[in-house]
Amino acid sequence: LPALAFKVPVVLKPGSGDPWTPWRLVQALIAAGLPREAFALLPTDHEGAAAILDGCERALLFGDARTTAAWAGKPAVEIHGPGRSKVWIGADEIEHWERHLDLLVDSVALNGGRSCVNASCIVVPRHADAVAEALAARLAEIRPRRADDPAANLAAFSDASLAERIDAGITGALESGGARDACAPLREGPRLARLDGAAFLQPTLVRCGREHPLANTEYLFPFASVVEVPDAEALAWMGETLVVSAITRDPANVAALVGSKHVGRLNLGPTPTPSVRWDQPHEGNLFDFLFARRAVQRAGGW
Repeated sequence: LPALAFKVPVVLKPGSGDPWTPWRLVQALIAAGLPREAFALLPTDHEGAAAILDGCERALLFGDARTTAAWAGKPAVEIHGPGRSKVWIGADEIEHWERHLDLLVDSVALNGGRSCVNASCIVVPRHADAVAEALAARLAEIRPRRADDPAANLAAFSDASLAERIDAGITGALESGGARDACAPLREGPRLARLDGAAFLQPTLVRCGREHPLANTEYLFPFASVVEVPDAEALAWMGETLVVSAITRDPANVAALVGSKHVGRLNLGPTPTPSVRWDQPHEGNLFDFLFARRAVQRAGGW
């Protein structure tokens, strides 16, 4: 919408899983009075997507790490890849972790846990086992429900084969050792569940070490890991992170977070990671991406 307000035409390459939502948005905007010429909707394959990215002066690219890797570092393409958002409880607050259990549940599971702003990792300096057990008990209460159930809060997969691949990948990583699914003994049935012909992945909370492959991984359902990392090493270990909700008052922790170039959105205090305000920039400011700004002053009488 900001691009259109700036009178910048928009080319949309819809995702293969849902070409209809972008089409409906375009039709609604045209019906509202925007010129049809402002839009191009181009359902295509990866080769076509590459042609769009090469042909547009500015582009936003959404996708997983494999999709976005080839375009990383190119200034004309703004990457929106995995968020790997996190909740960090500092050493000064970890003894009170029970107070923040609701925040942890919301960070992992709000909106079906499908967003890049959902937490995919809980970072603590100690008590990781206790945090994992308590959080797993809450997440295991979230179960597949019918689409018309008012209590439904777990999203089905439109592509069942994707759910199957994710489930197989997690199972294989767990079987390699060094990690356990704390939700497994608490949930009803297997992680991959089916209801009314739809595939669901039930919440999964992995307790593992910081070097395990699942420690910093993001999936399209309520999935998170719990890892122990000392405060002094936490920020470096977290790496590129879209959102960090930091439960810490330690001046050293706060200064490091505020000064970090690797944290996109910073929540200081008990704010769930999916809490996003429309008037705040998300992974940068679109105006700065589309336009270069400069000062122009007019002398008196000119």
